[in-house]
Amino acid sequence: MPAAAARPLGAIRLQVSTAWGGTGITLGLLRDLRRRLDRAVRLIVLVDPQSDAAQLRRLAGASVGGRRRVRFVRLAFGTIYARDNAVAARDAAGRRTLLVPRSLRTVDASDTSPLDARAARRLLGMRVVRSRLYWYGGNMLFDGETLVVGADTIAENVSRLGLTETEVRTLLRAELGHEAIVLGETAGRFDHDRNRIVASGQASYHVDLDVSLLGRTAREQRPTALVADPRLGLAHLAAVLGRRGATWLPDLSSPALRRQLAHEYRLTAAERTPVLADYRQCLAELGYRVVGVPELRTRDERDTVLTLDNVNVVYCNVLPGLNRGRPAVHYVAWGIPALDAVADRAIAAAGATPVPVARSAQLANAMMRRAAGLRCFCGAMP
Repeated sequence: MPAAAARPLGAIRLQVSTAWGGTGITLGLLRDLRRRLDRAVRLIVLVDPQSDAAQLRRLAGASVGGRRRVRFVRLAFGTIYARDNAVAARDAAGRRTLLVPRSLRTVDASDTSPLDARAARRLLGMRVVRSRLYWYGGNMLFDGETLVVGADTIAENVSRLGLTETEVRTLLRAELGHEAIVLGETAGRFDHDRNRIVASGQASYHVDLDVSLLGRTAREQRPTALVADPRLGLAHLAAVLGRRGATWLPDLSSPALRRQLAHEYRLTAAERTPVLADYRQCLAELGYRVVGVPELRTRDERDTVLTLDNVNVVYCNVLPGLNRGRPAVHYVAWGIPALDAVADRAIAAAGATPVPVARSAQLANAMMRRAAGLRCFCGAMP
């Protein structure tokens, strides 16, 4: 189903499990979404059957000021990242469908059971279908104009299922109803021993960390996309490094630590810039107006001096959709005024109203500690 700045959001699905952690994130996000989204947007919270649903309802009631517009459903699922667990789609026949992946690849296993399709069909009252392919919803974007899929999704299914790239694309079209445009290089392969894609052809593990498709915006009604731009982040590096304590590492008072973090940001920018430039060119060739948004990233799993997995700053993992009748982009601000202002201006330049769901640096950072953002926690419903 399309997600674009000028389209209604419809219904948003959150998933909560006390066993897997992240409960505070989900309940805090539920409160903020209820306050900032259009009143017409429905909120559906799936509760892991192993969790205390009654207590979660009570906590959620306190956090959102009542449960109006919020529906709780006990349902098994494979991850608290709702977007990865299922995508809202129309198949080739045009039927509204909640599509569930073949299985989920987690840190511990390559075949974790995804959202329970049979129970979801009964409890949610909608068509739910299990895909024949491996994928994450975070590696797919669709704005009504273009279906974008990250190259690693193609590579994983080629490696694990023994299919050709053409066959994977054909299955994607049959299940999602549109021809897929692939971002990145499909030369990667799935390593069964390491349970991961090696030689990834993407800028990030999921394209929604680097790209947001907004559909047709502004007066010219031209399709528009936000794409991460490390240069915009580096231009405000001093403001970021000056944000100490609650948001970043416990102590950045040492000049040496600040220099090390700045060095990481610059190294990663140099690595990512060529791939992001390819993304920009691909989208421009499709007729998109491409607008850069700031980012600051560190390298994955390679730094052994500092633990830097909690200092990434992203603004592309967002929810585009109407807000009070206006095209809008909903995002979580980072509490760094200079950088948040750059993101606001970029979203406005893209023809949408920036709507901070929260201006809590703690919420943004808590999400990023789990390598996720706003879109990751919010799944669309058909």
